[in-house]
Amino acid sequence: MSTRPLVLVTGAGKRLGLAITETLIEAGWDVLALVRTRTPALDTLLTAGGVREIITHDVSDPTLWFSLWPALRTRYGRLPTGFVHAASLFELDTPRSTDWTAIEAHRRVNADTFVAAATAWVQHAQPDERGSFISLVDQKVHRLNPDHYAYTLSKLTLAASIPFLAQTLAPQLRVNGVSPGLTLPSGGQTMAEFEAAQALFPLGGGLAPADIARAVLFLLTQVWITGQMLAVDGGQHLQSDHDIVLR
Repeated sequence: MSTRPLVLVTGAGKRLGLAITETLIEAGWDVLALVRTRTPALDTLLTAGGVREIITHDVSDPTLWFSLWPALRTRYGRLPTGFVHAASLFELDTPRSTDWTAIEAHRRVNADTFVAAATAWVQHAQPDERGSFISLVDQKVHRLNPDHYAYTLSKLTLAASIPFLAQTLAPQLRVNGVSPGLTLPSGGQTMAEFEAAQALFPLGGGLAPADIARAVLFLLTQVWITGQMLAVDGGQHLQSDHDIVLR
């Protein structure tokens, strides 16, 4: 049986989740990848042995954690000591265009499943077991703007839960968040638009998925950090709309 540390990553098949998976494998972790749909990149990592298992499940059902954690203990003889929630629902809406179905769907994927995973882990952990839970949040929770209504509400809920979970679930769980800035083109951006947006960061362009992944690895392994929200965004959260216009 492998003695490498075991971590479960949601959304591990693409974008930031894939970068995090690759970085953790390189750092000596065994990764359990939880995805809604398998990807060729993830299958390649499974064949190479860095990914121990691909679990296909929709994280919009937060109740899955209350059965998944004990099932993983049965399969691996232990609970994963790391958990990274990189899966996210990100859809454009406004207060006038949204509905309750959209608001609830964003909350369940972006916030509820992280709370459920932490709660269920503690319920199934042995008294001497310790874990580190990290969720990707978003730099916009540090600098609010009015776009993406349901998404933003869900990420604000997630951000508010992190210090509470860290306080309540200690010492068994450390709970932290990483708030990425604009790291990959999204929302139909062209590469030129993406690069122009990054160039406005206080630290300039160049923020990449690997930078987010290294921050996640740091928080997973730094045993005296909990309840923190680490913005990895080139200073994007420090910008005001006025600053962007002036540039």
